[in-house]
Amino acid sequence: MSRYNNFREFYEKELRPDLESIDLRRRETNKKALTALLITAVAVLTELVLIPGDTNFPKPVPVIITAFAGLVAIGIVSESYRKEYKEKIIARIAGYADEGLVYSPEGFIPMEKFIRSRIFNLSCDKYSGEDHFRGRIGKTDIEFSEVTAKHRNNNGTGKNRSDDYTIILKGLFIIVDFNKHFKTHTVVLPDTAEKLFGKFGQTLQSASFGRGELIRLEDPRFEKEFCVYGEDQVEARYILTPSLMERILAYRKKWNTRVYLSFLDSKVYIAISMYKDLFEMRPFKPVADYAFLEESLHFLTLITEVVEDLSLNTRIWTKG
Repeated sequence: MSRYNNFREFYEKELRPDLESIDLRRRETNKKALTALLITAVAVLTELVLIPGDTNFPKPVPVIITAFAGLVAIGIVSESYRKEYKEKIIARIAGYADEGLVYSPEGFIPMEKFIRSRIFNLSCDKYSGEDHFRGRIGKTDIEFSEVTAKHRNNNGTGKNRSDDYTIILKGLFIIVDFNKHFKTHTVVLPDTAEKLFGKFGQTLQSASFGRGELIRLEDPRFEKEFCVYGEDQVEARYILTPSLMERILAYRKKWNTRVYLSFLDSKVYIAISMYKDLFEMRPFKPVADYAFLEESLHFLTLITEVVEDLSLNTRIWTKG
């Protein structure tokens, strides 16, 4: 429990002095970045003017190299205060949200755990992440991070072959202890098929694509938002009680985006699609902005409230 009565008090006493120091460095660094950008622009224009256009030497090459070098320089000078912001500010906000949370700016949930959840059928060929949090909320272990998972598409053959990537998930990935060892796997997916295609969508749902059986539930509101697949009808219904379905609906409404859940072993895995970077500072706006920091706390609280939202601290089951 925080020793501060409210976040404003915490902000003024704990965060503001470091924020002002980081803000000073940000302004100085931005001046250096602007100088590097101007030098890069002048160099590129000079090369465009001076390099003859009728030679065998490809004119765009030095222009591209110069522009790339300038962008790299800008990235390097801005990385220092970005790292300090995460280590000093976001780490403390995590402690304010819950003293049990441990924050690792460069860490993320491993790809093996992401794949183990079996939420997504596409192969994960490219994977990255950041902003890893781990801790215990009440009696319940939780970890989460931002992740980006991509599937590689192979186009063409031979010399004409080229690869591009489809984003499987860009957003939050959360793993929470469910305090119950499941014998089978149950997955809850956004029901886009029925929303798009109506009755025909129900037929599409039946094609489980290796996820197991389509589970029909008795809550029409839940079935309008989600489709459920499982390896055991009885266990799937045992997990998805009317109370839990109600809580999942409320949780999805909170985020107002696509939410995926997977119940496997003794865990619930939750994937939330989101293209916003939640814990990044704004390089061209003041860092000591109370409203912006309060928004970071809001998102962090929203994530950790999953334990309460899904009633995971209620030990109605024991692991078998």
